[in-house]
Amino acid sequence: MIRIKKRFLSGFTAVSALFIAAFIIITICSKCSPLYPLNDWDDANCFFTVGKSMMNGRILYKDIFEQKGPILYMLHGAAWIISHNSFLGIYLAEVISCFFYLYYSYKTIKLFRQDKTFMAAVIPMAAFVYTSLSFCSGDSAEEWCLPMLSFMVYTAIERVKNNKLLNMKQMVLCGICAGLILWIKFTMLGFVIGFAAAFVVLYLRKKEYKHILFCSIAMITGIIVSSLPVIIYFSVYDSFGYLWEVYFYDNMFLYSTGESLPPIIKQTANLLSGLLSFAAYNTFGFLTLIAGVYILIKMQNKTLLFVFLFIVICGFFFSFVGGRAYAYYSLSMSVFSPVGMIFITDCVRRFIKKKNIKASAGKIRNIVCIICIPAAFLMCRNTYLMFTNQEDMPQFRFNKIISAKKEVTLLNYGFLDGGFYTVSGIVPECRAFCGLNIELEELKETQDKYIQEKRADFIVTKDKCPVFKGYSCIDKCDFVYWTQTSTYYLYSKN
Repeated sequence: MIRIKKRFLSGFTAVSALFIAAFIIITICSKCSPLYPLNDWDDANCFFTVGKSMMNGRILYKDIFEQKGPILYMLHGAAWIISHNSFLGIYLAEVISCFFYLYYSYKTIKLFRQDKTFMAAVIPMAAFVYTSLSFCSGDSAEEWCLPMLSFMVYTAIERVKNNKLLNMKQMVLCGICAGLILWIKFTMLGFVIGFAAAFVVLYLRKKEYKHILFCSIAMITGIIVSSLPVIIYFSVYDSFGYLWEVYFYDNMFLYSTGESLPPIIKQTANLLSGLLSFAAYNTFGFLTLIAGVYILIKMQNKTLLFVFLFIVICGFFFSFVGGRAYAYYSLSMSVFSPVGMIFITDCVRRFIKKKNIKASAGKIRNIVCIICIPAAFLMCRNTYLMFTNQEDMPQFRFNKIISAKKEVTLLNYGFLDGGFYTVSGIVPECRAFCGLNIELEELKETQDKYIQEKRADFIVTKDKCPVFKGYSCIDKCDFVYWTQTSTYYLYSKN
């Protein structure tokens, strides 16, 4: 009884520590945090604007155009209910997401090391992951998939390491995770494909044919369960055609690069570019992946190494084969960092022993965790915005003018959503509510037509001050976005 009580208290303490760590790390590193005046990252504002529009009756993809998955926008719609003009709801969800990522990272490390030092590995890992360039400003699709991916990686390692078959409960949960990933950003399904294919190969070798069938049924069941909100939504609005066209077709055929090159050369170049992007924007994830592979090779468990590498390769391939290599793409590769942290903690342990440093494991763990707080602040590149006054930002400055009139329309012209819809609370009427990173002339024509018909009461442009017939430029504001200074212009209808 006493042993059970101690184990419960130990687990409770670990969970509490991880939640506190998630809260502190997200509060420091994410621009969605209340410590920041606004998350000025264009992607985050695109998601929030679309989610808000859905909550106000706009039909996704039909009435408002953006190319990420519907679950991502539903999440932002729910966050809009909490706060109409800020990212408070997203911040709270980020803390929960970070906690689950850390929790399954903790459980993964615990599979290999049982002493108290493994907790000292999780917190520094969190500091490095969430201060990496791949984290950007917070609220990327990759960030939201970290909990699901880390659960699947943990499940794969736990089953293989303990030489056990996947059970039905695990497969249903993995299916739910796969469904969520599918409807957030389907290119990250590469990790899921790697997970499923690796176990199919293993079970074929073991002649576990029935188990493959049962696992497949369980996983498909999970996918259907997590897909229900999407199925219901597009059934109600009878808009499955728009879902296919925008989310799948446009992303697959209009979002890739290097179409003039032969397929093999194009894909090789894309993957090399992705590898360089991974190393540059998520250096910690890149190094810990190498360290993790080294640890598994040293363990001489060929099956575990095969499953791990298969998930890594498939996840990386589908993430970067399309040719885009934005900084945040490589954040998803951080799900492999826990295994690499085992190598780092072993090195630290040997160093302590060699130097004859006399300190308990608990004391070392506490010191490391405390150091991580100021370290995260110093390493995070977003903190430049933390102490900025709202009045100095163009979004808030322009909103003082816009909000002086009631029931007005606004158009974010020719550039990604700059946060002007977020601060003003305006729901866009134009389907092409902002410029996007997709080669679709229809979007620009839609914006131009909207202006020609003078349907916008206000227009915001970035780094360009074009002449719009029937409109006057009434204000401009310079502002620094990370290291780049941009000039924003506000137009009003005459």
